[in-house]
Amino acid sequence: MTMEDKREPKRRNPAKTQARILDAAFELFSSQGYARTGMREVAERADVATSLVVRYFGTKAALFEQALVRAIYERGFFVRSKPNFGERMAALVVGDEEARIPAMMVLAIADLESREIAQKITRDVVLKSLADWLGPPDAQNRALHMLTLMNGFTIQTRHLRTGDVPPESVRWLARSLQAIVDEENAPVN
Repeated sequence: MTMEDKREPKRRNPAKTQARILDAAFELFSSQGYARTGMREVAERADVATSLVVRYFGTKAALFEQALVRAIYERGFFVRSKPNFGERMAALVVGDEEARIPAMMVLAIADLESREIAQKITRDVVLKSLADWLGPPDAQNRALHMLTLMNGFTIQTRHLRTGDVPPESVRWLARSLQAIVDEENAPVN
């Protein structure tokens, strides 16, 4: 009997495999967009068969949606403390790793199918969670203002940038975001 014969069969762990697929999908969708990312490419990055990606997620649209929602919840942006939130969020938006969620959302705009998914996630997950986290007064509008600032800043600094992001621009974003957070303490007219 050889060593090959004595080797135990490799046990599958569906949860870990799905997580690996979602991580690969998120990495690709956030760096090159929906239209330029294929199921085969995701499978290769996750080191699984394409048929397994299809089995777990069905369609590219479902994979995109699940990868995006998982990334949002996994990073828990809106469970952080409110003091100094603007500074922390501005640093994340200009940082390499954490800006991938807004980048994925922005890149989704280019394709009708992914844009509809991004709109749904923005409405049902991001804005709702952000408004709940912000609290009154006027939580929905404040959430929209905050998201608009972050998305606009992401587009400018990630996709239209002509050089390094000036530190004064990062400080402006931090102050602007913090002012939105701090509105909960402002007197109501």
